Amino acid sequence: MGDPTRDDLARGDLSLDDLPVRLDGVVKRYGNRTVLDGVSLEVTPGITGLVGPNGAGKSTLVRSILGLVRLAAGSVRVFGLDPAREPRRVRSLLGVVPEDECAVPGLSGVEMVRYAARLCGMPGLESLRRAHEVLDWCDAGQERYRPVETLSVGTRQKVAFAAAIVHDPKMVILDEPTNGLDPLERRAMLGRLLTLARNHGKTVLVSTHVLPDVQSICDRVVVLARGRVRLTGTIEDLTRPAIPAHRLEGDGPLDDLARLLCARGLPTRRAGDDEEALLLEPPGPDRLGLVWESARDSGVLIRSLEPAHRPLEDVFVQALRAADHADMTAEESAGRKVSHATP
Repeated sequence: MGDPTRDDLARGDLSLDDLPVRLDGVVKRYGNRTVLDGVSLEVTPGITGLVGPNGAGKSTLVRSILGLVRLAAGSVRVFGLDPAREPRRVRSLLGVVPEDECAVPGLSGVEMVRYAARLCGMPGLESLRRAHEVLDWCDAGQERYRPVETLSVGTRQKVAFAAAIVHDPKMVILDEPTNGLDPLERRAMLGRLLTLARNHGKTVLVSTHVLPDVQSICDRVVVLARGRVRLTGTIEDLTRPAIPAHRLEGDGPLDDLARLLCARGLPTRRAGDDEEALLLEPPGPDRLGLVWESARDSGVLIRSLEPAHRPLEDVFVQALRAADHADMTAEESAGRKVSHATP
């Protein structure tokens, strides 16, 4: 039987013990500072983006999943296992690409990946074969034979990624995986994550502040701020505009096309002052011909026509503002209670 899928969860066929990650009321403090404040969330199969401002508690949350911190309260389960009680079993199911570099100076790229395989219990010859296999998939080329400390940022990231997946984990956790990558390397990294999730059934958790990356590859998003979950849901649901619309991108006199569509009974407007796009009322199958006919008549070449979505950045900012307002209200309420209680 294969790994559980999002469809299993939607149908109710996925039990709590099958969930890749489940946190329930997790609290973590460093001294008097509360870093995670009653965090409850589930990471389901697919790709989940964990986003939040600096200091939100994202890295501590990842360490909690790995069983690397002692919690003040709450529980964590990884595929039904408690990472505090069964850390080795949990870590055998996970692959991790940390933000901070963890390469061993003096080792070549392939030696580094082979070392990771050996740490997971893989035999010597098999560990070398597997290291080359995943480095080939990561397009590491001949750079794999150079010492890791001499490699470019992009190649070091490939080596770190290969080391995380060399033991074929059920889930991969990545902290800022596209930091320092050029546009081509960034696109390749995101493509590999999509392949792992969609073609190989892996669960992927990406902790990042690069919201376009999240919107382009993630199925779900969790917004964390001041140690609390402020928003969670599917990308599709969270970015759906209040008023449904289709976005049309094209080359040519878009204002002429907008006027023509409006005259023919299909309300249309510019998407924005600086955008070469239009927003139009969802045309439906029976009116698509009207759109193409109007584009031809106005001299516009349509490049794309698809349902419009809000930028994830807008959703993120709105969630943070709501969180700030809620926290401020709670603090003011607590202050009033203290002042009333003081004789």
